[in-house]
Amino acid sequence: MKPPIVLQQERDFGQKINVTFEFMIQNFKPLMLSVLYIAGPPALIGGFFMGAYQSNMLVIQKRILGSGDAGDYLSSFYSMGSSILLLVIFLGAAGLAATLVVNAYLIEYEKGNRAITPEIIWNRVKEYIGKGIGFSIVMVVFVMIATLFFLIPGIYVGVTLSLMYMVMMRENLGLEATFRRCFYLINDKWWSTFGLLVIVGFIAGILGYVFQIPTMIITFSSMLQIGDGVNDVWTTISSIIGTVGSVLVRSLVLVAIGFQYYNLVERRDGSGILGAIDDIGKNDTPRIDRREEDF
Repeated sequence: MKPPIVLQQERDFGQKINVTFEFMIQNFKPLMLSVLYIAGPPALIGGFFMGAYQSNMLVIQKRILGSGDAGDYLSSFYSMGSSILLLVIFLGAAGLAATLVVNAYLIEYEKGNRAITPEIIWNRVKEYIGKGIGFSIVMVVFVMIATLFFLIPGIYVGVTLSLMYMVMMRENLGLEATFRRCFYLINDKWWSTFGLLVIVGFIAGILGYVFQIPTMIITFSSMLQIGDGVNDVWTTISSIIGTVGSVLVRSLVLVAIGFQYYNLVERRDGSGILGAIDDIGKNDTPRIDRREEDF
């Protein structure tokens, strides 16, 4: 059995990517089960509305191309609006749930818990649901306002607040203190955080295409009018697969953000190495290798 991974440790850019994949491999089953049980239901419902949205879009496209009934066109147009609204709500809920689950898993892992179950994760997550929703609304508004002042401020704020949920859960801070803490931690390390998000996000995007294959097949078959009688059913099923799969793949990015958070905390506060010094002479003392971040 491999030794546990030390979370709070300074790591350079390459080390953070490597440890992200190492952690995912070592904890794949319990982490994915937790994400599925907790974030899966809203993702599934979101997938249903994604299917409804795509089905309505196909009807509209057929009408634009000169085929299809005008009544179907109008009803699909109105239905599409409600589908988009419900889609945004449930996908947002799934994204928030996945974020809270991954953060809760990291916190439990940090405490030395090696038998992490969905029930343990849920007991921690449910304490932060209300707080997470409130923080998310404020963050979205904050990023939108920053984006209005050209695009760059919005990107800067968005990357900085990627640490928000981990700070909120692990340090149990209020809204203002959480925002201040994020800006404090990321000072002088914004580019490394941005680079990490881009690289891991790109990898996650490639992996996510696997779950989008059914949707692409159904879309092309619908455009070519293949299997026209079952398109709506298969469109919904493929959308559910794609939506739930995207939530699972998103866990990779969330784990990377978690390791960046621990890296920045150790760099700023040094509590990890101090704790290791206090534990000298005790059994099973973790080895802490401190390295300056090169990126």
